Amino acid sequence: MGESYAVKNIVFESGERFPLLVDRRTGMPLFDPTVFTLTEFRARNRASATIEQVLRALKVFVLFCEAHQIDLTSRMLDGQLLGLGELDALAKLCRLPMSEIESRIDADTTQPRAVISLESYRAKARAGLPEVDVDSAGVRMRYIRQFIGWLADRRILSLSARHPSRAALLQTKEIVESGLNARIPTGKGRNKVSGRKALDEAAQGLLWRIIDVDSPENPWEGRHARVRNELIVRWFMGLGVRRGELLGVKVSDVNFRSNEVFIARRADDPSDPRANQPNTKTADRVLPLSDDLARRTRHYILEERRRYPAARKHAFLFVANGGAPLSLRGLNKIFSVLSAKHPELLSVFPHLLRHTNNFNFSKLADEQGMDREKEKKTRSQLMGWSETSGTAEKYTRREIERKARDASLELQNKMTKPNDENT
Repeated sequence: MGESYAVKNIVFESGERFPLLVDRRTGMPLFDPTVFTLTEFRARNRASATIEQVLRALKVFVLFCEAHQIDLTSRMLDGQLLGLGELDALAKLCRLPMSEIESRIDADTTQPRAVISLESYRAKARAGLPEVDVDSAGVRMRYIRQFIGWLADRRILSLSARHPSRAALLQTKEIVESGLNARIPTGKGRNKVSGRKALDEAAQGLLWRIIDVDSPENPWEGRHARVRNELIVRWFMGLGVRRGELLGVKVSDVNFRSNEVFIARRADDPSDPRANQPNTKTADRVLPLSDDLARRTRHYILEERRRYPAARKHAFLFVANGGAPLSLRGLNKIFSVLSAKHPELLSVFPHLLRHTNNFNFSKLADEQGMDREKEKKTRSQLMGWSETSGTAEKYTRREIERKARDASLELQNKMTKPNDENT
């Protein structure tokens, strides 16, 4: 059952991407999730990436309902939605990676299920399962809550004011929404210790050694892959761009006369053949390229990229082996191979390198004696954030934490050791 549903993108002639939650058994999109995303998200000009995220959350809910034999349409006829035990089970499921959800539900559906209670679910819960971060789990639950509320409102609006199930459904909707709210993780901003960190200087040095094109430790096969992947790491580390920004760069965006690159927002670009189009989340901006990074980029274009005839059919800078534009999945695979071949680096992924770029920027700001306000504005410009967004404060806080740690260690090291004769 777990693999019975998939989120697929359709591409219109205008270049607009519209994701759909599709039943693989029939090839048809699910009706309610489609209408929900059309009326609540696409009608409000929300990005296709947002709609895709909504549908991935609803996929979890659809799988949950099938596994627990929940028919909300029938339940709403009687003014019912979900029980408290089911809400607890749903919240637990939202914390799991999709692969674990699919395999777990497939196993659970081998036997018929009755209505579950909170106690029985907790008794059967397995320990030590991998979990997504609390923010991702919270996003899933918020979209599911919105979808359930939308379904209930649609039913309520179809009933007359005197219909016997109308008042019951209104009350049940409030209880379910309140129950889901109470189960949404609230760890964001509190658990500072577990937040994602940057690579320290030792790890950065190890990374540079490994990704060198001629290094025997280089994990990638083929000259093109090695040159491209080293360049990708240098772009992430040097420019602090996101995945979608890097994959959206076109050759024409790189100005080798001024050594600059234009990071552009091109939502629904009709020239992009990728169904899952990489998008730029932040503002358009021009970033400088060092002489070395510009030289390496020019070399990649003239000596590696041009070897593929398929690369001449599009303008995107980074290409897969074969010449097609490099996809998000292909980019993720580059880093999964790196992490698998070099576990001493732990887990290296693009956004970690963005954090590392900010870590290095903080050190440079300290060396230059940059005041906090100027540092915040400069960082926001480089990252593409609004100066009023407050996002830059997150990185400033992390640097303060680092300084606090260094200060604490220095104080400890200055303590006078007890004299052995006096003990």
